[in-house]
Amino acid sequence: MTEEREGFYFELLDLLENDPDKRFYADNGKDLLRNKVYECAMKMDKDLIKLLLSNERMKEKFFVDIDGTLVFDKTAFGWAVNNKAFLQDSYTRFKNTIGLIDSREQFISSKNDVVLSFPYKDCVLEGGQTKEDQKRGEIFYNELLAPDDVDRLLAPKVFTNMKKYTKDGEESITEFNDTDNLLIKGNNLLALSSILKRYEGRVKCIYIDPPFNTEKDSFRYNDNFNHSTWLTFMKNRLLIAKQLLSNNGCILVHLDFNESHYCKILMDEIFGKDNFKNNIVWCYTGPAGATDFLPRKHDDILFYGKTNEAKINMPYIAHKSGVHNTGQVFGSTETKESFKEEVEARGKKLEDWWIDIYSTDRYRTELIGFQGQKPEKLLQRIIEMCTNEKDIVLDFHFGTGTTGAVAQKINRQWIGIEQLDYGEINSVKRVQNVLRGDETGISKAVNWQGGGSFVYCELKELNHKYIDEIQVADDNKLKDLYKEITESEFISYKVDINKLRESEQDFKELSIDDKRNFLIQVLDKNLLYVNYCDMEDEDLAVTEEEKAFARSFYGEEV
Repeated sequence: MTEEREGFYFELLDLLENDPDKRFYADNGKDLLRNKVYECAMKMDKDLIKLLLSNERMKEKFFVDIDGTLVFDKTAFGWAVNNKAFLQDSYTRFKNTIGLIDSREQFISSKNDVVLSFPYKDCVLEGGQTKEDQKRGEIFYNELLAPDDVDRLLAPKVFTNMKKYTKDGEESITEFNDTDNLLIKGNNLLALSSILKRYEGRVKCIYIDPPFNTEKDSFRYNDNFNHSTWLTFMKNRLLIAKQLLSNNGCILVHLDFNESHYCKILMDEIFGKDNFKNNIVWCYTGPAGATDFLPRKHDDILFYGKTNEAKINMPYIAHKSGVHNTGQVFGSTETKESFKEEVEARGKKLEDWWIDIYSTDRYRTELIGFQGQKPEKLLQRIIEMCTNEKDIVLDFHFGTGTTGAVAQKINRQWIGIEQLDYGEINSVKRVQNVLRGDETGISKAVNWQGGGSFVYCELKELNHKYIDEIQVADDNKLKDLYKEITESEFISYKVDINKLRESEQDFKELSIDDKRNFLIQVLDKNLLYVNYCDMEDEDLAVTEEEKAFARSFYGEEV
């Protein structure tokens, strides 16, 4: 039976087969490598453009004649490549493009948009628990930047307010050592970009517990932070996370049903399906009473290696209900009897269904005033499973610091990044208490006696200082900020400065929320924080101490 191959898309498919280097089809010669085609188009690949120009229909469709010069419309071509109609049949569509699209039917994996988030400083923390009706509720403002808007946004930043904490207190510092534990306050995307030069390929384990994107948790964004925007937010950070991981490193992303299935597809694309290790099911509570629906009692922890070199230290746990005797693998033992002996002696090999660590444990053993944290025993298991002593552990949704607290107690080097202000219940105090020998969590189990240190620093704000002021300003202060911002050099290039200055009266007639949103929108997001490359600019007021610390951190000579 001869396959029908008529129409524009089949004509384009046939044309792509003529690529001189045979780059656009899999080895079987049938499956189109759509992402490779898209990548070449975005890079204005000469051979691809020549190929398209050789076909009159493609020339008419994807090229614009400007005064006798043909200009390639890569946006239109990219849309065509990602369009569902471009796929040959329903089976191929399913096989090749199991992926996620935004409201414009553009694949998340092919987008370079960046999502930034700004937490309100006057937000109220509701002290949420793990139940769906008790998530913590910070309020965020977010902005999505298209690739053309991203200029120096991800350049390394200058740090400020540098301190070293020990069990005896704190001291100001101007030097950073390679073995220092590190806690950075600031936007986690920009902080990740800043540590990339120093830590690329060195991190053994990344654990993050990002906001779950529910109406009741910390992603209560101004546009409800829909799936596609949340995934773009995650994609930006996961791409850098992958660069930070060592070849034998692992990443674990802790989510619930709201986004875990979407994030699984995204992580397949970033880390590769072959590097997916497990979907760990953490049952955070025990039996529950009758409800109208099946009670939700678990979170998902997506577990990937960076490469196939990733290995784990196999944990053993006590088996409370006795030894299973129904056809299981006995490991190094040869009989059921010897297997039983190994399980009293060592315990049962850990599986991907974790029912022995309840979230309620934290209220009895480690309550520190904030109820949203994960149990220390949970983080201990994850870190010990994926690392050895002295290895580096990274958590860039650091929250109240559980990852750092556990890493400190079991002799791992750690990096934490957090952009929220948790007031009195914050990660600095949490880990400082650990240095002093706190007895909560896993302390008794690991015989924790205290000790060690960590370095704290903040990204040095530039435009972000305006965002902080805008979000808490009253109406009179917003009017003053309008004048100050319109006279500054930190406005987005998209804004007509003359019209902006002429529209002051119109601004005064806006609601207070609209005033806040407008002022945040006109700021140049590339200048949220001071870039390292600009720190000698006197107008940015970078101190000599900050310069010295930055040079030490980035490995430059003083």
